[in-house]
Amino acid sequence: MSKQSDAKKARRKKRQSTRNDGWLPDDMHAEVQAIARIADEIVPRGWQYDDEYSTDDFITWYYAPSGIDLDEDDVREPVTRIWVSDPLRPQLVLVGTSEDGVIYSLDADQLLEHLDIIEGYRVGDELPSLE
Repeated sequence: MSKQSDAKKARRKKRQSTRNDGWLPDDMHAEVQAIARIADEIVPRGWQYDDEYSTDDFITWYYAPSGIDLDEDDVREPVTRIWVSDPLRPQLVLVGTSEDGVIYSLDADQLLEHLDIIEGYRVGDELPSLE
């Protein structure tokens, strides 16, 4: 290939990489990065993306090892679950809690800092303080 052709390819590659980083508005790009940060930490630890309960408004993951079997009419949460509608304030509900139970609203740093406690929680344990 000629030097001209190589230079053209290099310019095109540079334009594409810039476009890939900037194709979203800054605030939306920050939200995507915040969600990716959470996912990058929890997925390798065994958290699973919940396609059934995730919507256009929020993303949710659950921690399968925390799961319990419930009767069909039981309204308690069958697994520990994280959901994100605001990437700066992910929310958490622990396995076994009812509809009027504690919902933790944490920032991403708090959530990631307390993952060992969250993952270790089982039905019947004392509710942890995650502040």
